[in-house]
Amino acid sequence: MKYRVEAFDKQTECLVFEVELLAGCDEQLKRLMEWTVEQQGWEGYDLSADQLVVLEGISGRKFDISVYDFQLTVNS
Repeated sequence: MKYRVEAFDKQTECLVFEVELLAGCDEQLKRLMEWTVEQQGWEGYDLSADQLVVLEGISGRKFDISVYDFQLTVNS
């Protein structure tokens, strides 16, 4: 699976940017997202501020929650 953090403008709800996470973070994401079933490759999840802190460490990027809404997408 491929995972992306997507940032949406809070005003327009338009996608502003996305960050693809490096391969090999599957187990970290399972724990973070508390997934109990395997992902199918079409899911999208709203992210909390606490989840974004962990994703900053995984991605090496800083995410500004005051400007953007964030989702984690799962793509096959």
